[in-house]
Amino acid sequence: MHLFVDANVIIKAFTDNPEKGKCGKVLLHPFITNTLCLAEAAVSLSNILGKKDASQCIKSVLRSDAKIIAIDEIIFFEALKRIDRYPLSMFDLIHYTTAMLHQCSVFVSYDKDFDRLELPRREP
Repeated sequence: MHLFVDANVIIKAFTDNPEKGKCGKVLLHPFITNTLCLAEAAVSLSNILGKKDASQCIKSVLRSDAKIIAIDEIIFFEALKRIDRYPLSMFDLIHYTTAMLHQCSVFVSYDKDFDRLELPRREP
């Protein structure tokens, strides 16, 4: 089972909240995410924890058993091809397209915008 992990799960894994433990456990196992998710998480974590601590959090994700997919023109073009088919923002469409192109079976996110799509959304 390939999991795509959304930025909000990464953020919750490193901040004080009721879901921290569950989100942290998700990051302990192999998963897929993309560079845009990491950038989104880095910005949010910087606002919450400061730049230095946010940087350490993102570096720990990079050292984990994650497969980080770089957003390139192929993924961007594939997302544009799906723009009329899915009710998602462009950023979310890039994430969803990344998951689809890399044969993920589950989209792990707290974002309900990913409900009722081909890939099932699951919370940690």
